[in-house]
Amino acid sequence: MSELPARPSKEHLRKQAKRLARDKSLGLAEAQRMVAVDYGAANWAELMQRVDAVRGGEAASLPPLAAAARAGDLAAVRRLIAEGQPLDDGGAEAGTPLWQACASDASAETRIAIADALLSAGANPRHDNGGVTALNAAASRGPLALVELLIRGGALEWQPDAKGRAPLDAARRGEAADKDAIVELLARPVIRDPSFRAAVTALQSGDVVGLARLLDDQPRLLRERILEPECYREASRSQYFRDPKLFWFIANNPTLMQRMPDNIVEVAETMIARGVDKGDLDYALELVMTSLPAREQGLQIPLLERLMKAGATPTERAIDVTLAHSELEPIQALLRAGHPMTAPIAAALGLTDRLEALLRAASPAEIQNAFGMAVINRQNDSARQALDAGADVNAFLPVHSHSTALHQAAIDENLALIDLLLERGARTDIADKLWNATPLDWARHNGKSRAADYLERMTRQKTSP
Repeated sequence: MSELPARPSKEHLRKQAKRLARDKSLGLAEAQRMVAVDYGAANWAELMQRVDAVRGGEAASLPPLAAAARAGDLAAVRRLIAEGQPLDDGGAEAGTPLWQACASDASAETRIAIADALLSAGANPRHDNGGVTALNAAASRGPLALVELLIRGGALEWQPDAKGRAPLDAARRGEAADKDAIVELLARPVIRDPSFRAAVTALQSGDVVGLARLLDDQPRLLRERILEPECYREASRSQYFRDPKLFWFIANNPTLMQRMPDNIVEVAETMIARGVDKGDLDYALELVMTSLPAREQGLQIPLLERLMKAGATPTERAIDVTLAHSELEPIQALLRAGHPMTAPIAAALGLTDRLEALLRAASPAEIQNAFGMAVINRQNDSARQALDAGADVNAFLPVHSHSTALHQAAIDENLALIDLLLERGARTDIADKLWNATPLDWARHNGKSRAADYLERMTRQKTSP
């Protein structure tokens, strides 16, 4: 039996287990168990706990629930949850209990069971204590079932860690036994139909001839949807571009190619000539109107005009989403084409002379929408007018609906707007619905020091006797 050195290294032990697995053609879990037994431990999790103890115990400084999750102690995790221990507390700099479970050296079955217990109790998989995310840890270490569990629980497959690395990056660098399956799951959209993949490739490369041939041979490609893995449909959040249609790819939104083909309008025409459903024309128009790559390449307006010529019409949602992304040029193009001016559009464009009359005739929902669009587009005078017309300063925004106006002003470091909102009764303690963070938390997390200092000062003034 071997003895642990005075300063044992977890990384060294992991490499030792990997070498054993390779040399003996064993599964990694079995190799880890054999290494653990050689050092006198019953299993790998116990060996890791001994290393922690010898080195001063990184787990010893963790809150109880995080420490139990890290140790792979399912019974203790369940007991601590029942006792009401904080579900997302990992200490000042360490990962949350959910991250600790995913990063633990316990068996895959145990890590999945602990993660499931935490999620079922209400743990937030999007928390990033210490700048690390549970999904990144799971993507790196596996198994696939753990990654799927987190996505179903609301983890964001695009959320980066403090170093800017997304879960897909972690999966590609990781050493999970089912690495390829994890990479495929996270490289969205997940396209498993070879014909569909070929059509997307032709579209993205501007291969009009090849795309036309594929569509003529298989007309279904313009009608059917890509069906992505079930975990995305079960996710506890709405997602755009899920289970996409082929025509939607013309917008490059989300950004799936570094550069759009210069003949993307001709590519769109190739599909339109073969019959694109009205709903797909309308949704593609929304995606084009909010496509940063299309705008940067000068393709946004030509695509918009071609889609509208084919019969696409901007929905109310398309207008709202476009305004909420501060994509104002497409809105100007719609106005030139005869689209009516509305209170939200006037507010976003800062047309205060026209906004006043529009607000008088607007419904409460339209007034609230105008307020949100003014805030998002930093139109402080428009925001004031909407508040004067009855907008609720503490309501969640109509788009980006997980946050309030004060959250938006904080991340924009719009001190004048912060002042206006506080003057009108904005609450500083409302947490957003995605990260469970206050406006001050947003400012701090995003390095907006001027906004953070101002909010702290104003909060102290309001609470001081």
